[in-house]
Amino acid sequence: MAVRYKKFGKQEYAYRIWNEKNTTTGKWRQRSEYLGVVVDKENRIFEKRRKNAEKKENQILEYGDSYYLNAIIEQLPVVALLGTVFKELFDTVMALVFHRIIVSGAMYNARDWYDGNYVSKLFPNANMTSQNISKILSYLGEESVQRAFFDGYIPLVCPEGTGGVVIDSTGLPNDINMPITDWGHHNGGIEYETRLILAVERETEQPLYFRYVAGNIGDVSTLTNTIAEMKYLGITTTSVLLDAGYFSETNLRLLFGAQISFLIRMPSNRVIYREIILNHPDIESGEHAVIYNKRALFVKEQEIDIYGHKAFAYLVLDPERRGREISNLISKKDENKESFLQADFSNCGKMVLLSYEQLEKNSVVPLYYTRQIAERMFGIAKDDLSILPLRTHSEPNFRGFMFLVFVSLILSSAIKKRLENTSVDKALSILKSLKCKVYNNSIVPYEVNKRQRLLFEDSCILVPNIRGI
Repeated sequence: MAVRYKKFGKQEYAYRIWNEKNTTTGKWRQRSEYLGVVVDKENRIFEKRRKNAEKKENQILEYGDSYYLNAIIEQLPVVALLGTVFKELFDTVMALVFHRIIVSGAMYNARDWYDGNYVSKLFPNANMTSQNISKILSYLGEESVQRAFFDGYIPLVCPEGTGGVVIDSTGLPNDINMPITDWGHHNGGIEYETRLILAVERETEQPLYFRYVAGNIGDVSTLTNTIAEMKYLGITTTSVLLDAGYFSETNLRLLFGAQISFLIRMPSNRVIYREIILNHPDIESGEHAVIYNKRALFVKEQEIDIYGHKAFAYLVLDPERRGREISNLISKKDENKESFLQADFSNCGKMVLLSYEQLEKNSVVPLYYTRQIAERMFGIAKDDLSILPLRTHSEPNFRGFMFLVFVSLILSSAIKKRLENTSVDKALSILKSLKCKVYNNSIVPYEVNKRQRLLFEDSCILVPNIRGI
């Protein structure tokens, strides 16, 4: 039997070929018969698929959000690492990560979402029952699991094992009865909470490490252990950016002793802070002027001795903020003239930054405000990933949930870098309405609208007319 093969795309097809004589005209012509898809060419094994079965529509799924997310993250080294760490549980973990990023709701609805979303085709082996999700969270909370992840993750973020780090914390109010929840006092309020501490690599803005403590443990007490734990994972911290909550004699001595470069804001209730303010009444002059984000600031340096170590203090005055704070201070004063005359305006619009090293005055403020990358990460965790309210009911599940959020934060950060003026939440909301039809062996997306098309184009993502399963 003569067989001819034809290739369309990546699939090869077989046809039986023979010559047949027309009894009327006496002419010969070539005839062919479709044998099927080539399974084994050498042994001539073919599979004949029924066309009607191929065209049968099975279901309609939400498509755009999970397709977009997967198109961005599928080539990231951290995703390959997750496959190595979680092995047969990879599909379930990734489905939960996608749910956290796309839906951000309670996980007891995760199975219904999974069944109606394209993510069920991306990770077909996921087990999204409520009982299994609880087991997965407990598993993710195990120290050995998280250690295996960080052993592979840290070299991806800090190939040299060292880095500049931004460290910050935020409160996670909850009513969970566990040792890591307690009454905490922060920003003038008191809440029953857990404190989440996050370390972010300063140059790449990549989430680096997380830990958590009870709400009644202040930031000032956590720095030593945070740096020690990062060193245990292979991160030798070379520099840190810190807010005023970490300012203490113990912490500064630690940083000086370890020769870790730092920039930290000095609390306004310190005696040395008041002394620096009083020593520089002449700060508002041209020689101290700098430009930051098109705003005029004044920065003046003073070398100081603090706890037996040389350091550099930078007094910063923001005239715009000074005006607002003076107006606010006056508005809160009683109409009593005596009260008004006693108002203290000397601190309005000012802050003092303490540095291990001498810095160019033009770089002091920009360097300090790079610590806002940690605040942006908290914003993503709370807004886009809906970390609050916490719904877990045990400490093992809480540890697993926090780890799941951290992994989701890594991937959300990658998405955010592909978006310019659109939040991750808004982009995924726009893409959610893009659906697809599922056939036996293929997926056909619906037509994209203008807003969806612009999102795909801006992120350099192609949407094929048909995809195989």
